[in-house]
Amino acid sequence: MCTARSAHASALLFVFTASLAAQTIAQPDWKKVEDDALRHYQALIRFDTSATERAEAEYVKRVLDYNGIPAKILFKDPERPNVVARLKGSGRKRPLLLMGHLDTVTVDASKWRFPPFSATRDGGYVYGRGAIDDKDNLAAALMVMLLLKQQRVPLDRDVILLAESGEEGASNLGIGYMIAEHYAEIDAEYCIAEGGDTIREGGEVRYATVQVTEKTPRGIELTAHGISGHGSVPLASNPIAHLGSAVGRFATWQPDIKINETTGTYFRRLATIAPPEQAKYYRDVISPDPQVARAAADWLFEHEPHHASMVRTSVSPNIINGGYRSNVIPSDAKARRCRAFRAAKSGGRRP
Repeated sequence: MCTARSAHASALLFVFTASLAAQTIAQPDWKKVEDDALRHYQALIRFDTSATERAEAEYVKRVLDYNGIPAKILFKDPERPNVVARLKGSGRKRPLLLMGHLDTVTVDASKWRFPPFSATRDGGYVYGRGAIDDKDNLAAALMVMLLLKQQRVPLDRDVILLAESGEEGASNLGIGYMIAEHYAEIDAEYCIAEGGDTIREGGEVRYATVQVTEKTPRGIELTAHGISGHGSVPLASNPIAHLGSAVGRFATWQPDIKINETTGTYFRRLATIAPPEQAKYYRDVISPDPQVARAAADWLFEHEPHHASMVRTSVSPNIINGGYRSNVIPSDAKARRCRAFRAAKSGGRRP
């Protein structure tokens, strides 16, 4: 279940806050800003964008247009469009690009406590598909654009918003299409997008992370072949049994630990602010002793899998297909979308 604290979107407005601090501009009504941020955040979550982003894209465009920020809808597929808007600066510096994606992965609503596109508020949280991937970043980017416009902040560079489609598996319709067909619309010196995080403990911010790069995904398909037959007569060649064994070995494989400058710095700094019982594993996982590092990585895999995934190439079997009747042994079975995320040379995060 994807959740996010109700104040998450407005908290991400640090870029705008820093801009105001450097200038003698009247402070906005931050209570109203929080209310508006939450309203837009919940509105975005309520769009089911697991198959089409058109309605949400039209909403984003309406909000921008209403606030005097002309927006364009550009698309390769009209059901899966992108929204681009630009605030003009003096041109002294090259543009800044703010990105957030409109789409989400699909969802099994029966597994949810609250309807996945209801944006229900409960216990200080907002519940919904996309609440932390990526409607929070999109709402924050939208609010930055609105506030820069409303406050008439002098800009030494253009600020561009791109609300993209297809990030979850169809990037040829989103960023791929924009780069290939409309690069001039998003050409910028810097881009702020999803990837970092703000970690809270007991309601207090402990630290923030900045993502510097990503692992490279590689899709793998495993296929097992055998002899078809009646289910009442077990066969040694049963492809489902062989595939299950192969997938199990694939899932438990742990490649070598690879620590680079960024991940090493991350865990060293994290150890200085973590409780002693956790700090030990953060120090150990970057130890030059392979046995010490592996033991720490095993602990992270069990207790903090997001950290375990940062120190090595990671593998995950995600879809299995095989068989069509309960009394028939099939002649083949497949495991698809087994993903291997190769550790990048400079990957990781900095707290």
